[in-house]
Amino acid sequence: MRSSPPLLRIAWRNVRRNARHSLGSMLAIAVGFVAISLFDGYMTFLGENSANMFAEMFMLGDLMIEPAGASDVDQGTAGMVLLGERERAFLDGFLADRSGEVEARMRLLYAWGVASAGKASAPFVAFAFDPLEGARLRRRFAWNAVAGRPLQLAPESSVVLGMGLGSLLDCEPAGHAAARRRDGTLIPEERPLACRRPRVQLVASTASGQLNVVEPEVVGLIDGGTTDLDAKLANMPLSLAQKLLDTKGLSMYLLLLRDPSRASAFGRELERAAAAKGLALHAVPWREHTAGVEHMRGMKVLGVFRSLMAFVVVLIAGMTVLTTMAKAVSERTREIGTLRSLGFLRRQIVALFALEAALLAVVASAIGLVATLALAAATNAAGITYDAGLLAQPIALGVRYLPRTWSAAAVFLSTVAAAAAVLPARRAARARIPDALSHT
Repeated sequence: MRSSPPLLRIAWRNVRRNARHSLGSMLAIAVGFVAISLFDGYMTFLGENSANMFAEMFMLGDLMIEPAGASDVDQGTAGMVLLGERERAFLDGFLADRSGEVEARMRLLYAWGVASAGKASAPFVAFAFDPLEGARLRRRFAWNAVAGRPLQLAPESSVVLGMGLGSLLDCEPAGHAAARRRDGTLIPEERPLACRRPRVQLVASTASGQLNVVEPEVVGLIDGGTTDLDAKLANMPLSLAQKLLDTKGLSMYLLLLRDPSRASAFGRELERAAAAKGLALHAVPWREHTAGVEHMRGMKVLGVFRSLMAFVVVLIAGMTVLTTMAKAVSERTREIGTLRSLGFLRRQIVALFALEAALLAVVASAIGLVATLALAAATNAAGITYDAGLLAQPIALGVRYLPRTWSAAAVFLSTVAAAAAVLPARRAARARIPDALSHT
């Protein structure tokens, strides 16, 4: 400090001498910094975690490939247009040639109809896939059985039901609630399952319009993700669904890429290669597919809420710093009069208080950053989960580390603090020296 400019040395001395004012101002800035940083970190974590959880639970991967028009709800073809033999042969060959870019693939077939177990019956919507392929796409949700065991550990003639559908068909978990890890995922261990009837009849229309039935064993109950889907969800092996629907067709291929950022480009390349062979395929990231529409709508609502709450948090933090700094400077009007009487120019006094505010903001932001890191680390390590309305899966409470937000918060609060110091200092410096000295 001795080699620094005189005004800076005086500003630093004033910060130390006016400890009460300095501590109050630093506390306001530090609290504002923590509030902004934690809120934005939490909202970022919530958005990212929800998207990842949605994609993993429903095995969406990074890219969804289906026949053109297969998801056209307006035309009534959603789920009814299947990949034929030519399309399947092309996709298998294309993916084999690009195997270095593909981490995993899953073939999927949709099925729907009526499930019954004795006197109990309910409509079902089934996702049929190769169980091992599905486990790879589910990643941290590979073990998804709340009760019983997951599909990849069961015989071919098996089915797992959503908790809601299982309840309608008299299948319930037996024993204690499923144990979960800190991130909300299930601990992989088989838990007791009690079904009045161990097998369930699944009735559906075949590709030719005839009714068909299979009677798989219920081996587990899973979390359907949302309460609505949970009441009708069933997962079964691909071969069993193809037998039920009497078809070799597939609804889509789902790919997990080694570089997710290339999903759109990979999809365009695949579509062009398919078109060159006279095949009409549609390949898009899941966020652009109808399967992700509801989730993206929820994310838009979350984005609006985030913007609104961010405005409120920033406004409260800014106003707190503004009023605290302005009050601290106003209480030092007599000091400003003394400085004027000693020959300090008005601009020097304004610069002095601006420097004080800057020093306070730097120290307070550093304190706020340390507090933010400590609170974020404690929150992330606590393993807290909570239920979120329509979502059946508990959500982990976490905070992302966002250096950009920290920098923006420090700059914003420093600017507010400087403005709050400069304005009353300028007003006091313009007052007559006797008036400033007699200010109470």
